[in-house]
Amino acid sequence: MPVSSRFLPIVCLGFAACVTVPRFREVEDRVAALEKRNAELEEEQRRDQERMQRLHQDLQEATEALRAATANQGADVEGVKGEVARLRGTDEEMNYRLSRLQEDMELVKKTLEEKLGMVVVRLPPGVGNDPDSWFKAGKAALDRGDTRTARGLFQRLLDHNPDHARAPEAQYGMGETYLRDGMLPQAIREYQRVHDRYRTVKGAPVGAALLRIAECLLKRGECAKARDVLRYLMDFARKSPEAQEAHKRLKALPKDCR
Repeated sequence: MPVSSRFLPIVCLGFAACVTVPRFREVEDRVAALEKRNAELEEEQRRDQERMQRLHQDLQEATEALRAATANQGADVEGVKGEVARLRGTDEEMNYRLSRLQEDMELVKKTLEEKLGMVVVRLPPGVGNDPDSWFKAGKAALDRGDTRTARGLFQRLLDHNPDHARAPEAQYGMGETYLRDGMLPQAIREYQRVHDRYRTVKGAPVGAALLRIAECLLKRGECAKARDVLRYLMDFARKSPEAQEAHKRLKALPKDCR
């Protein structure tokens, strides 16, 4: 018994040594695994940092590109604004010049009409290039109150076809346009031309023109001249409706007609 008890601690110590080695290796393996995992994490972290750096650089480049594009766009916009302003100024200048030119043309037309009796108008769209069309369009213009267009169309007929069947009516129409515009001297002149040019033409409105002349003279306060015209009409176109009207108007004249 004493011998066996003496070997017991050695046996126990040997058993303890056999158990410790495997556990150490296990710990060592775990440490190695952790170190490997740590290395992998560090590598991933490095790659992530590189990726973040590239993203940051790309972002900066994109920002610079956007800033440059915006600056160019701003320059383009300013350029467009400048061009628009220039064109607007040119357009305003052209409008001003056209306005002045139109005023000058109207002044020339007015002078030609007042001094020489020449009426300049553009042929309306859709009007044929023949005397009948001119007269029809002129009559329509007169009916709607467009005396200037009517005057121009009647004048065109008289200038190109003074012997046309519609010429006497066109001449009378000239007087009507001036009468409606209150231009009595010009109206008298045109009515007088009906008498002077067409008094021998059958159907010409000579009697009506003479009545108009007397009417214009009365409006101008020239009663004596109006009376003379009415008397002339009664002698010129006896038994005509216009002569009968002239007789009535003579009776209606004031006694102190001068």
